[in-house]
Amino acid sequence: MACTLTGSFLLDCKDSNGGILEMKIKTFDSTLTGLTESSGTLTAAGAALTGWYTYQCEKQTASVEVKGSTSVENGTSKYEQTITFVRNKMTAAFRNELERLGQGRFTIAVKDNNGSAWVFGYTRGMDCTASSYGTGTKYEDRNGYTLTFMGVEPEPEMALSNYASLTS
Repeated sequence: MACTLTGSFLLDCKDSNGGILEMKIKTFDSTLTGLTESSGTLTAAGAALTGWYTYQCEKQTASVEVKGSTSVENGTSKYEQTITFVRNKMTAAFRNELERLGQGRFTIAVKDNNGSAWVFGYTRGMDCTASSYGTGTKYEDRNGYTLTFMGVEPEPEMALSNYASLTS
């Protein structure tokens, strides 16, 4: 099968912003019940709309990075997805949540600062692979957590058409 291009891409307006506004996390379900895909965009329905927990992000602290790579020799591609999340203020409640995050696998929906929504860990899930936290030294230092979620997918992240409908 030939892989053909589908269009041209010209320079866009300079109106894009970096960072994540918030993310919603759901325990990974390999059956993907209720998620339908069309042209790189997912729509959630039924059971896929529930079980999501909202994690609001402090301004200019959370990010997404995706690194695609292809093996020409093997004819394969992969996309390494990394989400960095910061939570200010150490608390017992978040410490307990951190323990659960380290033990599970998740699908993560992200709303970026441009108002676009994306789904990561769609087919294989995301793991919380690193966490660091502490009190800092000076009064203005962070007292809180930095978490790193990682996943490897066969395709790039998917756009999500109905992010606002995802509930806990």
